[in-house]
Amino acid sequence: MNSIQIEKEYNFNKNDKIIYNYWEKNQYFNSLPDNRLSYVVIMPPPNITGVLHMGHILNNTIQDVLTRKARLEGFNTCWVPGLDHASIATEHKLITELKQKGISKEKIGLKRFFKLATKWKIKYSKTIIKQLKQIGCSCDWQRLKFSLDDNFSKSVNKIFIKLYKDGYLYKNYGIVNWDTKTQTALSNEEIQYKRCRVKLYYIKYKLKTDNKKYILVATRRPETIFADTALCVNPTDKRYLKYINKKVIVPISAKEIPIIADNYVDKQFGSGCVKITPAHDYNDKLIAERHNLEIINLIDKNGKLNKSGLDFAGKSVTNARRQIIDFLTTNKSLVKIKEYNSQIGYSERSNTEVEQLLSYQWVVKMKLLVKKALHNIHKKDIIKLYPKKIKNKIKDWFLNLKDWNISRQLWWGHRIPECYKTDKKVKVEVLDTWFSAWIWPIVIFKNELQYYYPITELVTGDDILFFWVIRMIIAGFFFLQKKPFKNIYFNGIVKDSNRLKMSKSLGNSPNLKKIFNLYGADSIRCGILIMAPIGKDMVFNPDTFLIGNKIKNKIWNAFKLILTFHLTHKNKKNKKTKRENLEINNYMFSGIKNKFYLLVKLINKLFKKYKLSKVLIIIYNFFKKDFCSLFLESTKRINYYKLTYSFLKKIYKLFRNLLIILHPFIPFITEYIWSLLKIKNNIFHNKKPLLIQKWPTEKKLNINLLNEFKRINKILLQIRKFRSIYQISNKIKLLVFCNNNKYQDQPIQPIQPIQQKILILLGNLKTIKLLKQNKNKNNKSNKYYTFILADEIYFIKRPKARFDLKQIKHELSYYNNYLDKIILTLTNSSFLKQAPQKIINLEKQKKRYCLNKIKLLKFKLTSIKLYNKN
Repeated sequence: MNSIQIEKEYNFNKNDKIIYNYWEKNQYFNSLPDNRLSYVVIMPPPNITGVLHMGHILNNTIQDVLTRKARLEGFNTCWVPGLDHASIATEHKLITELKQKGISKEKIGLKRFFKLATKWKIKYSKTIIKQLKQIGCSCDWQRLKFSLDDNFSKSVNKIFIKLYKDGYLYKNYGIVNWDTKTQTALSNEEIQYKRCRVKLYYIKYKLKTDNKKYILVATRRPETIFADTALCVNPTDKRYLKYINKKVIVPISAKEIPIIADNYVDKQFGSGCVKITPAHDYNDKLIAERHNLEIINLIDKNGKLNKSGLDFAGKSVTNARRQIIDFLTTNKSLVKIKEYNSQIGYSERSNTEVEQLLSYQWVVKMKLLVKKALHNIHKKDIIKLYPKKIKNKIKDWFLNLKDWNISRQLWWGHRIPECYKTDKKVKVEVLDTWFSAWIWPIVIFKNELQYYYPITELVTGDDILFFWVIRMIIAGFFFLQKKPFKNIYFNGIVKDSNRLKMSKSLGNSPNLKKIFNLYGADSIRCGILIMAPIGKDMVFNPDTFLIGNKIKNKIWNAFKLILTFHLTHKNKKNKKTKRENLEINNYMFSGIKNKFYLLVKLINKLFKKYKLSKVLIIIYNFFKKDFCSLFLESTKRINYYKLTYSFLKKIYKLFRNLLIILHPFIPFITEYIWSLLKIKNNIFHNKKPLLIQKWPTEKKLNINLLNEFKRINKILLQIRKFRSIYQISNKIKLLVFCNNNKYQDQPIQPIQPIQQKILILLGNLKTIKLLKQNKNKNNKSNKYYTFILADEIYFIKRPKARFDLKQIKHELSYYNNYLDKIILTLTNSSFLKQAPQKIINLEKQKKRYCLNKIKLLKFKLTSIKLYNKN
């Protein structure tokens, strides 16, 4: 074995960057069409509004795991990275920056604003790309796309013009969802509805014919009273039949408006009579069109009342509401106020309550576009969706489909190919970000669609299901008459401790720079995947990165142990030792090899179902329990670190295969170990790196051997448990007996001599004997510890017990006191604010250790009392 200086722990701060640069420099991530099958992944492009958050880390880790496995399987992998210009979000950030300097975008002008936006894009693009590389994303960086690139803009314009010429686009003056903070229209999908406690105001509208009589109107928005053009009741509501077609006087403005009847009105809600404000409510406008009512525009784009608001003109909606309520109260027009729960729409980007205003907008006729997509989406598994329940959400969206407002009153984005002058200024509008995003799969493979399309995998969160995913499906079927994706996997959403989605706008994601410095990419990837069962949302817990550390350290320690194995010298004594150990070595290797290929078969199935969390846990359990605790431990004990060349070769081959199946999850440490794993004359040193090796193929399994191996494992586990509970040293040899548990007339499967040797060696036993069929040890006797495995009952003869109850109680008292001190520290707010994260994590680790120690000591105390009693 070549002598290699191995560090105590893997140095991720030093090695990760070197390894990634090596991969990238040698273009192992790059893809060009060839004779292999393609495996294509497209990255949901992060917005250039700042750094990444934990949601991005989860999403891109999943994509990288899938891409790396496909690369190992021999596919021509092409993972296309991207960045999105994010019109509303980016412009909002830029305007906020300008405001802090006392400037506005109008003051600096369009050209300077674009220069500022471009600088912003360059700055944050570098940060995002650096973080993606840091986590290990094996993207084809030569194909990096930005959604405002010139080629992209040309394609977007062509699509816009085509839709217009073919009659799928129209310009409409209608009600839009308006964000007063970002000063733009929003689509329905860009609104988040929050459950709020709101007030319902009951206001008197006096009848024109009789000043003493009035109609009671219930409204949530008294500030829009100046834009009322009618009161409306249900035509079947007997309370109001006699008032239909009569007129009332609007409080404050003293304007006359009619009372009309329409089936839209809910008789049970409020007073059963509502005011109609067509310019500021979508449903009110539909009623106004049916009844030819006047439309009065009252609220401007800044969320303030215009001149139609009379004395309240220039007031914000909130201030106007408060002052109007005071006025109505003074004039005895306000009868009562009731509170109720309602869903209020907020802008997803600015978290501002959305206004409904009249505006000219470009709109896509969606019902005409979706016919082919709708037909295909209902076909069984034409696009495979995971989890499958997502298909119902898609069906619901199609059923409630509305036309798509695609114009945005912004400067940053794809220009709508029309400009016109207003007040001697050129008015600029851009397209909704998602209008460019919906053709993303088509544009990024413009000249290579035949080879790379449809996309193999799309991994995304269901929070952009309606924004992006469905629209890409529609675009694929409409423009190319093909499905855009073979598989779509919707990962869960990462949430903070308050169960709020982690996002850049909320700033509730932990500092990634600190986390990378503390744990490294491999631990972060393991932690985030273990936390993320298929398709389920998760609450972020940094402690999972410590689990990732354990996995990484276990691999590193196994590697160090394997390096201690030496080749035997060719002398008589060693030849004799080899002959004695050959049978055990071969049996153990056959068993572990069979278990390995059973593992490969199982994880291949789980990969197809995107159960990556389960795959990682199963691989780690095999690595820890079977490969390390059973196989490597037995190899060490049997051979005293000295092995034949052929057996050492087998161990290396198996370990290399384990590195291959671990690599998609833990790419850096596995690649580093691969580069160092060589024995004499570099026979095992393959110049090709790990990431382009061959994924293990499934092989025929020896079921009997697997069952025997399983049986050995379970017996050893119980023996170790027995030693731990009763504080029996590993140096003390034990006697173990076995008998049939249930069926006395059926013979128990005998423990073969080879199995006995392994159990005696690893369990440190005197012997393990099979009892005669009708002789059973007395289970009640305190001489024997019993455990049952399937139909077998085992007896371990207890050695003389030497328990120090006083010492156990002393230890229990010590750890209880220690735990109290740790809890006191972790509940100290000043400590949590000032202490470095590394110190806080160390305290949490101490707490976990204490809790486990206390649990074990209590269990021992109880067990010993029972033992002594018997």
